[in-house]
Amino acid sequence: MRCPRCGATNRDIARFCARCALALAPGVDGTQRAGRIRHPRPATVPDGYSPCGEAADLHYRMESSLGGNVLIGTEGVNVVVFNAGYSLREVVLCARGEGNSGRELFSIERAVAALPQGKEVTIEIPSYELSAPLRELKLGLVSAEFAWDE
Repeated sequence: MRCPRCGATNRDIARFCARCALALAPGVDGTQRAGRIRHPRPATVPDGYSPCGEAADLHYRMESSLGGNVLIGTEGVNVVVFNAGYSLREVVLCARGEGNSGRELFSIERAVAALPQGKEVTIEIPSYELSAPLRELKLGLVSAEFAWDE
């Protein structure tokens, strides 16, 4: 079995890579891609975060870009992403917003250069991206690479 992070060859029965200690079990979507494999000792997720779609150990929360809770849903929105798992780099996330009518208001991708374990990053969705009040926001992981800082 080849490690998806460092490329080392491991025995078929190995649970962790002998070179870099990456968990070799399939991730949440059955693959061994970065951002999909659960960390054996994830960081504690702060209160108020929701799981990120099809990602292991990524969580997010939404707040007004003015600070605090979203008030009317048409002001800019900040999406705060917390990484409890393996450190990642070259992360691409997709934010999807739904309005009060249930229709999709936007679907945008944002790139994040680095997302270390136990840290958070903020992605801004400006008010001009919101054509109507935002009722619900979902965040998904499109792609990522393993970072070597662990």
